[in-house]
Amino acid sequence: MTSVYNVTGTTSDTAATKGTSTGTNSTDSTSLDKQAFLQLLVAQLQNQDPMSPMDNSQFVAQLAQFSSLEQLSNMATAMDELKESMVTLNSQSLLTQGAAMIGKEVTWADSDGASQSGTVTSVKWADGSLALVVGETELSLEDISEIKGSAAATP
Repeated sequence: MTSVYNVTGTTSDTAATKGTSTGTNSTDSTSLDKQAFLQLLVAQLQNQDPMSPMDNSQFVAQLAQFSSLEQLSNMATAMDELKESMVTLNSQSLLTQGAAMIGKEVTWADSDGASQSGTVTSVKWADGSLALVVGETELSLEDISEIKGSAAATP
């Protein structure tokens, strides 16, 4: 009877360790996809002892466990996609906030702690962070201590 103790192939006398190919291509040898699971299940059924066959409840339990594992994997993938969407949305939101600052007078503390002020002339986005450009100085939104509306034009 074929015994399978570890699905990663370290302690097994299944077809993979006997040198025969199962026909699955996987980029991650530690993961078990649906096709590999079904092939493993078929191998168990083909090689079981006819005098003491696998209990139906074991078969159903294995299918249920794999189904749960597959759903958890799908949920993890969906969460990763959601995270990427949230990062993109956050970046766009910060850029919009920065664009709204163009033409505004801002106040910040320089490296010596002295209060400085100037008008935001442009916005830069680099390495996932926003920088407001005031003259030759680049500031993050966190550096700003005061924001004033743009000065009214005098006729």
